[in-house]
Amino acid sequence: MKISDIRNKTVAVWGLGAEGKGMLKYLHENKITDKIILLNDSDCEIPLIGKDYPLYCGQSLAQGLKTAEVIIRSPGISIYRDDVLQNRAKITSVTDLCLNEIKASHPHCKIIAISGSKGKSTSSSALAFILKNLGFKVGLGGNIGRPLIELLDDEYDFIVAEISSYQASDLSVSPHIAMFTNLFYVHSEWHNGHENYCRDKIHLIANQKTPEVFFANSRNAQLMEYTNFYAALRKTYNQLQGFHAENDDFYYQNEKLFNINELKLRGNHNLDNLAGVFSVLEYLGADIKRAVAILKDFEPLPHRLQKVAEKNGVTFINDSISTAPEAAIGAIKSFEDNLILISGGQDNQQDYSDYSRCVEENKKVKAVITLYQTGPKIAESLRKIVKRDDFLLIEGDSLEKSVAFAYELLQKEGGGVVLFSPTSPSFGFYKNFIERGNHFIKVVEELK
Repeated sequence: MKISDIRNKTVAVWGLGAEGKGMLKYLHENKITDKIILLNDSDCEIPLIGKDYPLYCGQSLAQGLKTAEVIIRSPGISIYRDDVLQNRAKITSVTDLCLNEIKASHPHCKIIAISGSKGKSTSSSALAFILKNLGFKVGLGGNIGRPLIELLDDEYDFIVAEISSYQASDLSVSPHIAMFTNLFYVHSEWHNGHENYCRDKIHLIANQKTPEVFFANSRNAQLMEYTNFYAALRKTYNQLQGFHAENDDFYYQNEKLFNINELKLRGNHNLDNLAGVFSVLEYLGADIKRAVAILKDFEPLPHRLQKVAEKNGVTFINDSISTAPEAAIGAIKSFEDNLILISGGQDNQQDYSDYSRCVEENKKVKAVITLYQTGPKIAESLRKIVKRDDFLLIEGDSLEKSVAFAYELLQKEGGGVVLFSPTSPSFGFYKNFIERGNHFIKVVEELK
């Protein structure tokens, strides 16, 4: 479905977050239709867009769904809900409308979509940064913060879109080029389980046709398994014959291109993702030597192994984006100093065995402080696996006390790193990982 297909129809915007508000603004300002209604699960403030549109929420939501000819759902509205299934024929999404519109109305523009369980924001930002500095006009949007709808009225050479599983789940169109960073175990109520999560993530490429392609990380077995059905269009990375990462170094075949310490980015897991980014650049015919030089000026995104402060030999690292054990494992491996980890968040039915084994094998991890809903689960896993005499496990009751204790302990150890890498989602305790990371930063700044 394209924008032209909804002109003058009764259009419902379902969900009033960033995407919903962006869609509403676009419909109003471009006079696509004046028959707009707003849908929300609960009562909320109606956005001020120049006209008071009717809001259907709570018990009146069903009536609003029935009234609409077209329903544009926001990412937070699960496709597995009964009311979505009942109205499926007239439901679309902001992402689907935008991808269809760009392909139809901007044939010069190539859409590059990046997805994965972890690393998609940094990969999208790095690719857009390099392309822009190679001289192309580039739009960056999607799940990364700027709704794709805001990019429709400009002309670009490339649109780099970060796409979540929520956004990919019901697409009727696929990007020209896609890249997957990885696929980890995630049990989400939105998806009704892990299997649906994986299928919804991979649905990003379900409508690709030759010469469209996608790139997959060959080191992630689950990703390779779930993309096997589309293997005819698949290109792989992190293999010896192409771009690949080995420990701290980044290679093209046998040629070393750079070391992680030459970048502003931290974390060897970023090298794995950059192998995908550079594979896309090579496919586009970019000058790889220039791209490497440009990458060295790329600033890492906040809340991703972000250095917050250094006090009395103790460095505080904010890795609030870490919502899975695999992300925390990558973070742990990024440091060679004494480490104290602060972990915990909302339970997402994840297995912490590999995380615990990583702690057991890394003698630099002096302590783990667990918090929030998953705290007891992480602590139980650590007790079963970590048998080192020099290891300390603390079940904390507040972030403030945890940071203060870690700071005091590392000073006695002669310094080190306090790594806030939660391993779990933030919901239920914070609005999102940004609010969680900002809380950590505030706690560190207020340390005596």
